[in-house]
Amino acid sequence: MVSKEDLKKALLYLLSHHTEEHLDRTIGLKILGRKIHLCARCTGTTLGFVTGIVLLSFSIVPNLGEYWSLFLAIVLAMPAMIDWWTQSALGRESKNYIRLPTGYSLGFGITLLKFANLTLTIITIIIFFAFAAFALYRRVIREYGPESEKYVGPKSRGE
Repeated sequence: MVSKEDLKKALLYLLSHHTEEHLDRTIGLKILGRKIHLCARCTGTTLGFVTGIVLLSFSIVPNLGEYWSLFLAIVLAMPAMIDWWTQSALGRESKNYIRLPTGYSLGFGITLLKFANLTLTIITIIIFFAFAAFALYRRVIREYGPESEKYVGPKSRGE
């Protein structure tokens, strides 16, 4: 049986993608008397995505062509990717006033992929995932590797 406390933790993680010690990376909202935490970057991404869809629906955003749309989508995604990557791979701590607008830019850029060349879009996504995999690898090494306090592997020969 799942306890009420475990369910609360699961819901927190589902909406915020962060554990309780990293709630500074979330936006706290009070809804119906309950405080919920939403991931700051994901909130920005969702707002940017919704804005892009609304503007596309009213044809306010022009079709820039396959290549320019992909280029602009990449340019708009780069601030969020750089912020996330330097935080994950290099240990730099970002702030919500950076996460929210870079997420917005990412979300708006995603809507421009509607006009982009599918093959180039897939190649671009694969490249982004490769960088993300490397960033996650660096984060795991930094947090759990031999230099970390959390390291549980064999001790080095020098000790």
